[in-house]
Amino acid sequence: MKSAMKLLTPLLLMLTSMLSGQLQATPLKVGVSFAIPPYVIESNQRGIELDLLKEAFAGSGYEPSFEFLPLERTFRLFESGKLDAIINVRPGMVDPHVLTQPVITFHNRIFTLRSTHISTLDDLHSKRVTAFQRARIILGGAFATMANQNPHYEEVAKQQVQVHQLMRGRVDAVVLEERVFYYYLDQLIATAQAGEHYERNQVRQADLFPPTVYHFAFRTADARNLFDKRLEAMRQDGRYHQIFAAYGATP
Repeated sequence: MKSAMKLLTPLLLMLTSMLSGQLQATPLKVGVSFAIPPYVIESNQRGIELDLLKEAFAGSGYEPSFEFLPLERTFRLFESGKLDAIINVRPGMVDPHVLTQPVITFHNRIFTLRSTHISTLDDLHSKRVTAFQRARIILGGAFATMANQNPHYEEVAKQQVQVHQLMRGRVDAVVLEERVFYYYLDQLIATAQAGEHYERNQVRQADLFPPTVYHFAFRTADARNLFDKRLEAMRQDGRYHQIFAAYGATP
């Protein structure tokens, strides 16, 4: 009996320590307003950005949880202290002191089939163009001018639809973030029906927009500094690249 108790005592101490750590974990409520694969996959709370955040805080004493909200409400709740962090923030959107180091860079591109070549925005004036919502606001004045003058321009909410329209010849050009486009293209390739055949080499892309760098924002300096430190470690040891690779992407 005594020897059994001796064996159980270390196990009980370990379990007590684990439970104590769980009870003491600091909740970290993270506002998410951008839910587009492969960056954010709401259905299973995964994606490149959520995985980066979860990995950065693994074993740290912080316990992230995600709240999926409209854009304006996300920022309003963060500023009022009802959220501890938010993702996808550009300088000028919040107090600069709450921003992390740059976390991720988005690359908006123009995608066409190989038979269509786009070298300037003027080439889009006579094309059937579909873009993500608010593209004419986000992508600058020259793009907005093209969009306003092109009767065949439209913006759609579902990015998957854009990719399907292009590959099936229903539009001439798609304006979309690069990793989002290839994520949905790879899905289309994998699920093609009988008689359909799609490949990445069917696509041509034009790089006419500057990259957009995004930060995260944290209300406390402790959480922000810990995230920055661990994100840099992830870049150094390869985990940052591995998270991208899990979604068929590169940093």
